[in-house]
Amino acid sequence: MVKVFKSDAGKEQVLRSYNELLGGWGTEVQELDIETPYGTTHCITAGEAGLPPLLLFHGVGDNSAVMWLLNMKELSRHFFCIAVDTLGGPGKSIPGARFNKQNFNQVDWINSVADGLKREQFYVAGVSNGAYMAFNYAVNEPGRVLKAVCMEGGMVTAPLKSMIQTLLMMFPEIMVPTRKNLLKVFNKLSSPESRLAEKHPNLAEHVVLLMKNHNQQAMFVQRIELYDKARAAIVRDKLYFLIGDYRLQHKKDFIGILQDGEFRYRVIGGAGHGINMEQPERVNRELIEFLQIQGGVQ
Repeated sequence: MVKVFKSDAGKEQVLRSYNELLGGWGTEVQELDIETPYGTTHCITAGEAGLPPLLLFHGVGDNSAVMWLLNMKELSRHFFCIAVDTLGGPGKSIPGARFNKQNFNQVDWINSVADGLKREQFYVAGVSNGAYMAFNYAVNEPGRVLKAVCMEGGMVTAPLKSMIQTLLMMFPEIMVPTRKNLLKVFNKLSSPESRLAEKHPNLAEHVVLLMKNHNQQAMFVQRIELYDKARAAIVRDKLYFLIGDYRLQHKKDFIGILQDGEFRYRVIGGAGHGINMEQPERVNRELIEFLQIQGGVQ
């Protein structure tokens, strides 16, 4: 069985902080567990059940409680939001025996979650690895995805190169993972303009807690499906990409792919890799407008 946290004590700390963050979402939430062939998937829902459903996916070293802390109050006014804790991530989902490289299928897992929620069609959105998940699911299940918003990620052409670039951004502080150094890593991934750690210290402290206690090897089970331009073109009109302007020069290859494929995208000022947390009001507006207004739902 895959071990998600480095220790039981670390897991307890993370989950205690997780629950505290949920108290700051500013809206009523419900937590539920969905049984899938790959393990128990934890979801947090907010908003009226009759609103258009929106599945939300977080990044590799994150969980739903921290990822959507600054977005959920507004998004839940427009959508029935379903924030999914990724299997293998440092949240409340519990991997099962079939969560391994040989058996795990990400698209099938998301289908199982949606089926458990009794949702046939829905919007999807994600950040970083969650953006890849949203993109890849839309390509593989175009009949179920109404529209998708991918923030700071999406299609992947060179997974090893992407991983090395991310590690270099964290170097050298990540080599000595003290609280002080991990806070530096957090700040290096965010635009200085956003002053994210200063404005929301509880958010920053939770991410530091995740970096210290998450066994990131648990995420290696999730295989990456490489970008297929022809298949992606079929769902082009359903896709919208949001990119932070911080370290934009490091994203030129990704922007080149978007331009080559004629995908819609927008660069958000004053935002880095945590784009939705750094500029929540702007990102909320972009997401709501694309999904709701352009989607024909007034």
